[in-house]
Amino acid sequence: MQSKRNRTINSKDLSKSFRYWAIAVFAIKLIIIINIPSGILKLGDQNFLLGGIWLGADGESYLRGYQSLKTEGLFSPNEILTYWPAGYPLVIFFLSLLAQDWVLPFLSISQSAIFSLAVYMFAVQISRTRLKKFSYTVCLLILLNPTLSLSSIVVGYESLTASGFLMVVAIIVKDLIDKNNSRFFQNLLKVSTIVGVLTFMQPRLLVSGLSIIIFWIVKSKGIRAGGIFIVVSLIITLLLPSSLIYRNSKAVGIYSISTNLGSTMNIGAGDAATGGYMLKGFGVPCAIKGSEAEQDAQKVRCVIRWYLNNPGTSFTLFYKKTIYFWAPWVNNGFAGEVYTGTMNRNPWLKINPVIQIATSEDGAKLVDGTFGKAVAWIWLFGGLGLLFYGFLVLWSHNSLERVIAKFAFLVIFVNWVISLITIGDNRFRVPIMGISLFLQGVAMKTVVSGGRQKLVESPSLR
Repeated sequence: MQSKRNRTINSKDLSKSFRYWAIAVFAIKLIIIINIPSGILKLGDQNFLLGGIWLGADGESYLRGYQSLKTEGLFSPNEILTYWPAGYPLVIFFLSLLAQDWVLPFLSISQSAIFSLAVYMFAVQISRTRLKKFSYTVCLLILLNPTLSLSSIVVGYESLTASGFLMVVAIIVKDLIDKNNSRFFQNLLKVSTIVGVLTFMQPRLLVSGLSIIIFWIVKSKGIRAGGIFIVVSLIITLLLPSSLIYRNSKAVGIYSISTNLGSTMNIGAGDAATGGYMLKGFGVPCAIKGSEAEQDAQKVRCVIRWYLNNPGTSFTLFYKKTIYFWAPWVNNGFAGEVYTGTMNRNPWLKINPVIQIATSEDGAKLVDGTFGKAVAWIWLFGGLGLLFYGFLVLWSHNSLERVIAKFAFLVIFVNWVISLITIGDNRFRVPIMGISLFLQGVAMKTVVSGGRQKLVESPSLR
C-alpha cells in the first residue's frame, strides 16, 4: 500500500512540475510578445499594423486573406482565400471579433497558451504509463525546443497543428489507460474535432489525423464494432474542412478547399526539379483547362503519372526531399547543394549561435565549408537515429508503449510521405515536431541510462 501511495504522490508531483514549467514558458513568451517591436506592413494598398508577433513564411498571404475577410466578409472572392486554404485566415478573423485591433498579439498569446496546454496534457498522460521516468525529459525537450516553441509567436498554422497532434495522442492515451467505455464517444468527439481543426488549417494533415483515429478505434473496438465509430468520426472531422468548400463555392463557385495542391506537387516534380522549393524551371508537361479546381486536379494527375513513368528520377527526388524534410534549421549545403527551404523566418535563427558565427568572413567559411556540412550531416542522421531508436525502445515493450509507438509512427511517417509527393521542406516538419521530439527524448534518456532505462508499473493495456 505504501508503494502505491508513493507512486501516486510522485505522479501528482510530476503533474505539478509539468504545470509549473508550462506556465513558466508561457510567461517568458508573454515577455517576448510584449517586446516585439511594432511596425507597418504594406498589404496591397493598405497598411497593416504589425506588433506582438513575427511573420512566418507565408505570413503576408495569411494576413492578406484575413484583411479580405475583414473588409469583404466571410465570402470574400479574393483569390488568396481559394488558392491557399482559408482556414488559418479565418482563425485570425474569428479571433479579431474578440481582440479587434489587438488581434495579432492576441493570436500569438493564444497560440502560446495552447502550446503550453498541449505539452502539459501530453506529459501528464505519458507520466501515467510505464514511461513515467521519460516524461520529465520529454516535457522539457518539447517545451524548450526553440524552433517549435517560438513558432507559437509566428503568423503561421504550424504551432497550432503541432499542439493539436500532442493533444490528440494525449487524449487517446488517456482513453486507453482509463478504459472507460462510457467516455469513449466523448473522447472520440474531442479527437475528431481537433483533427478537423488541423485539417481546416492545413488539409494535408487529414491523412495522418484519420490514420491515428482509425487505428485507435480498431484497437479499442475491433473492426466490426468500430465501423460505426469510424463513420461518426469521419463526419465530425470533415465538418470544418467542408465549410471551406462551402465558403469557396459561395464566394467564387469553386468546389474545393484550395487550388494549390497541384501547383505545389508540380514544383517538386520534373526533370529539372531539385526536390526543394523553386521559383522557375520546374514542373512536368501537362495540358490543363477548365476551372481552377479542375486545373489543379489535372496537375495532380500529371505529376503522379510522371512519377510512375520515371521511377529512377523519382527515387532521386524522394531522397532529396527526405534530406530537406529532416534538414537542420541552418541552411548548410548538403552534398554540394544549397538547401532552399522556407524557414528563413524561423525565430530561432534570430539567436542561433551558428548564424552569429557566420556573420564574419572566417565564420562563414567554417559554417558553409566542409566542417559545417559535416556537422549538418551528423546532426541530420543523429536526429533520425535517435528518433528510430526511441521508436524501437517503445516497440520492445509489448504493451501500451508499443501502441504509443505506432501512433507516433503514423503521425511522422504519413507527413513525411506527403512531403515526398509535394516538396521537401523542413517547415513541413514543424507540425510533427512534438511527436518526433518525444521519440528522441525517449532515446536520449535511454542512452544516458546506458541503454537500460527501467519502466515503472502502470495499468495494463486492454
